[in-house]
Amino acid sequence: MTPSAVDKFTELEARIVRTIELVKSTRMEKVAVEKELTMTRKSVEKLEREIEELKQERELVKNRVESLLDNLSEITEESVV
Repeated sequence: MTPSAVDKFTELEARIVRTIELVKSTRMEKVAVEKELTMTRKSVEKLEREIEELKQERELVKNRVESLLDNLSEITEESVV
């Protein structure tokens, strides 16, 4: 038995409805992913700033430790002499 024109039209209509639902859900997922991406990028930027601050702090501490070691070295050299 071959499908009638009404059956074909009904099937086409059902496919169109499913396609519309798929497009709507895909758009909603896209919006959600874009929001998540934006939040993730902000988080990465924040972490990059924190890393840079930590590098600067580490350099400061390194310089201070070197200065202290130099001072200690001077003291020990003076006591030996």
